[in-house]
Amino acid sequence: MMAALSGAGLLAGPAEASESGGKGGSATLVPMDEIAVPIIDGARMEGILRFTLVLRAHDPAAAARLGTSIAKLRSVAMVAGMDFARLRVSPFSAVDVNHLVSALDKALKAADPGISQALIIRVGAAAQ
Repeated sequence: MMAALSGAGLLAGPAEASESGGKGGSATLVPMDEIAVPIIDGARMEGILRFTLVLRAHDPAAAARLGTSIAKLRSVAMVAGMDFARLRVSPFSAVDVNHLVSALDKALKAADPGISQALIIRVGAAAQ
């Protein structure tokens, strides 16, 4: 089961967002590669939770800093995703995207104050 989410402002990549220089309230977006974490039930691996994020930075300077620390931020997102998958995901039902984005947003903002919002652009859970 795979769902794609989109929203206003996600159509522009980080280059287009930063070229506007912050004019007109345009946000600076930093994409992350897809993250896959196991769905564990007891001692068994039930499936895989996959999600793709875009980080909205407060400003172009914060976006540049996020780009240089993307490996650390990916690690933070993986840990938060693993915790979420362990507690709230089944490969046989829809993913609660609101809870997932809340958990990721909280963890990523704690890791870097330059993040204004974590945006999920794709999420899905599948049995293995």
